[in-house]
Amino acid sequence: MPLWSWLLFFPLLIYTIAVWHLVRLFSREPAHSEVTEHLVVGRRLLAFELDAEFNNYVDLTAEFPEPSAIRQLATYRSFPILDGAAPAPEAMRAVVASLRPGRTFIHCAQGHGRTGLFALAVLLSSGVVHSVEDGMRMLSTVRPGIRLSREQHKCIQIYANKVG
Repeated sequence: MPLWSWLLFFPLLIYTIAVWHLVRLFSREPAHSEVTEHLVVGRRLLAFELDAEFNNYVDLTAEFPEPSAIRQLATYRSFPILDGAAPAPEAMRAVVASLRPGRTFIHCAQGHGRTGLFALAVLLSSGVVHSVEDGMRMLSTVRPGIRLSREQHKCIQIYANKVG
């Protein structure tokens, strides 16, 4: 982010980062959860928490920047989505289609809403699941906190209709 935006949004950034760290410290949920051998979902990681190699590291957070050690990975992709919001299904389809074959790590701030949305798109596109409901069951089994907002649910329904 440019310096002027850091200065302008400093109070909001400090608040957001502080809340994220508090939730991270007191959460009993693991930092990441394996959905399939090729798909891992989770919360935003600190640089020292990255303990595996991924062909795709998808960052969905729009609130704050990823640690520089992670941003510099050749596999890093940023697709910022505001918390509780959803992208245009066509934009999400383009990003999903651009993913390299292999292991993919998907995360937003806490690994629940945006992460669930994008992971569902990956599962549907790869044919691992054939419906949003099956995908939600699969995801919530490994990461029970995954929930979609109304806007995210609408987005994934449109996405699924064009995949099927």
